[in-house]
Amino acid sequence: MGTLNVKIPDEMEEDIEAFLERNPHYLNKSELVRDALRHAIESDSAGRRWSPGEDDPIFSAPTVTVEEPVDEGDIDDVVYGDADG
Repeated sequence: MGTLNVKIPDEMEEDIEAFLERNPHYLNKSELVRDALRHAIESDSAGRRWSPGEDDPIFSAPTVTVEEPVDEGDIDDVVYGDADG
């Protein structure tokens, strides 16, 4: 793995720390920077190719499992597709 040194303005330090606290799936600043670069590279090349990702609403919508029969007239929005488990 390569190394990339990133200099940030002092005033960004508090914003970054607050962001990391709100998003604990980033364990440290390195993971945040790697993810930001990955998204920047993917969005730059998005015009050349498309593949669904977790940010796409159609692929990240929650799946609801219904155990009892439901009258279709009681359902406001129906999404057809594969169910998760």
